[in-house]
Amino acid sequence: MIDLLTAAPGPEFHIPGSTLPVRLARLHGPTCVVGFPAGWERRRRGHYLAGEEFVVLAGALHISGVTYLPGHHAWLPAGTLRHDSAAPSGAVALAHFAGPPSWVPSLLDEADGPTVRTPLESVVIPPGGLALSPLSWLRDSPVPLPGNAEIVTVGTWTWQLSAFMPEGRALVRG
Repeated sequence: MIDLLTAAPGPEFHIPGSTLPVRLARLHGPTCVVGFPAGWERRRRGHYLAGEEFVVLAGALHISGVTYLPGHHAWLPAGTLRHDSAAPSGAVALAHFAGPPSWVPSLLDEADGPTVRTPLESVVIPPGGLALSPLSWLRDSPVPLPGNAEIVTVGTWTWQLSAFMPEGRALVRG
């Protein structure tokens, strides 16, 4: 188990178009913990060619006029406009891209509004779980894990790899 809020994030990484480097700790494949320093910004307009899913663990992220707080899950499909992104007081997020995170800057993008913000603590979970994105599900109970497993617990929810869920990933509320 990894304590993400106290563990030092990995090496510095410069997100395209941003003002300050972030700290990046890779977990599994395209999944990583990102530490945004206070004052981090990306004012550039553009989009990624892959969908991104993230959960804010600490601090606050502002993306395209939406504020994501600790415990908020987000799904931003490929091509979703991003502008005026910032972490004024710093933030930590668990992030996963559905493919290579290729950034495409563009002044021609127009807001399309497909982003989803879900407060994990308040969502009602139907029997069998709730699909949050094409890559993850929210469940009220742990998923059986074969052999070695990667599990990250933050507050009252757990992110885990599991062969029993679509794409092998689930957010589990404890």
